[in-house]
Amino acid sequence: MDPRTIALGSDRWLTDSRVYNLVWLGRWIERAQNVARVLLWAVREHSDGDEGEQRMEEVLGLATAIRGMTVGPGASNLTALLTLDTGASLRGCLVAARYNATQVAPVEVIQTIGAALEPLDGDLPTSTQEVEAMVSGIMDTLDSLHSTIEDAWFHSSVLSEEEVYRRFVQQQ
Repeated sequence: MDPRTIALGSDRWLTDSRVYNLVWLGRWIERAQNVARVLLWAVREHSDGDEGEQRMEEVLGLATAIRGMTVGPGASNLTALLTLDTGASLRGCLVAARYNATQVAPVEVIQTIGAALEPLDGDLPTSTQEVEAMVSGIMDTLDSLHSTIEDAWFHSSVLSEEEVYRRFVQQQ
């Protein structure tokens, strides 16, 4: 049996630390998706022309302020929301999610989170089209993470009456 599974059996218990890591795994994934949505919205709606770039930076400035981030002089709000090493940036959320996943999740979940992190570890995009493509790719990976979790933990097949009864009896 994989030691990083939440499947309950007669020899496995869902401990407090496992529940803690599961809750925070979900919260970090949700936060990462929220940051990615804000970035996509800002890039798509506010990046037309020279004036649009300034509006986009203002919108992202509001997003960093709301998330409690301090952006140093000369740094852009976009870079901060993408890569700043705090739980408020996209990278920070994914790193924290990967840490929690290593405590409780199957390898497939950890690999999917790692795949979402890969674009943020290289050179950052310079144009708004590149930012949109990168963040869209990360969002697609995070969307596939949900199906990975579904497949790894909640098996989409219908349980037989005997299996439902067996699981019920095990819980007693």
